[in-house]
Amino acid sequence: MPPADRDELARIRQALEAADADLVRALDARATAIRSFIELRERDPGGYHQLPPPADVLQRLMDLRQSFPAVGIEPVMREVLSVCDELIAPVRVAVIAPEGGLAHQAARSHFGARASFDPLVSVAEVFAAVERGAASYGMVPLETSSDGTIQATLVALTFGRAKILAERRLRSAYHLYSRTGNAADVERIVAPAAALAACKGSLRTHFPRAALLEMKTGAMATEMAREDHGSAVLGPEVIAEGDSGLRPVLQHLEDDASLETRFVVIGRDASRRTGQDRTWLALALMEGPGSLHGALAPFADRAVNLTRLESRQIPGSPYQELFFLELDGHVTDRNVVGALDDLKSKARHLEILGSYPRPSDGRSDES
Repeated sequence: MPPADRDELARIRQALEAADADLVRALDARATAIRSFIELRERDPGGYHQLPPPADVLQRLMDLRQSFPAVGIEPVMREVLSVCDELIAPVRVAVIAPEGGLAHQAARSHFGARASFDPLVSVAEVFAAVERGAASYGMVPLETSSDGTIQATLVALTFGRAKILAERRLRSAYHLYSRTGNAADVERIVAPAAALAACKGSLRTHFPRAALLEMKTGAMATEMAREDHGSAVLGPEVIAEGDSGLRPVLQHLEDDASLETRFVVIGRDASRRTGQDRTWLALALMEGPGSLHGALAPFADRAVNLTRLESRQIPGSPYQELFFLELDGHVTDRNVVGALDDLKSKARHLEILGSYPRPSDGRSDES
């Protein structure tokens, strides 16, 4: 290597070491500020003390970013925020079972790996855990690209107290892992029923002789794959993170690679306005002709963009039919406030299901 190149390499290494040292100092400074916040709350337990919400932190960092890839800012900072939250108090997130499934992966991508995740068997149980304070937040499916919106989630949002705070889109991607990573060693494929169903065709093509064994949870399937040389676990990549002892056998075994699930974060607090927001509403119309047109007119009059309108028959509801609306904007935006004020006189029932930051690019999270 020419002397000039050696000198240049030395300068690059020094710059990297200096940047790493600055990064550690910045993390230490953040931890120190968090501990000062904890001490403030202990001195004044009756006061109202609140840190900036993650959406505000992430947006501020995106505005400051210069050379670091934009796609890397959010996942890196969510892990930092997750560790800081744990310093204050562990964040408990209720998710739809199974553990290690897509909802778990969506929650991990949003809250970071340091949060505590409680897998529950139904949407209703997740809402109940959040509403009674057993969990700070919940992660539930709102919509799939194959079957549309999830009625259980819509009903719980309409008649419960928890509301949408954020959303995450996740591809329904499934991978196969085993102790050896060798396809020839696979005698049994273990996974929850949903994963096996999503990959049935591919599994029969690649592993025609392997037995498909349904397991109650992803954690149980993962443990079996760890202990049994001939077993492989099927699931999202989160099941093979850390020191799982598992190696990839084949990736993306899902029969339909276009399948996507839209998850929503639910909680008891409201999301603050960001200027790039999305709102969901539930609406029961007045009786009579033209009622739907009359209900939608206030949005058109105030240039509020409606991005979705669908109706559902809700068994057990006091209303025969409910309409669900998705719109661009926050409930505190002036034009949205005016539209909702007008709408109240044209509806038998109006419920705000959530108003939260709209994803910037609309793409699925990697899985």
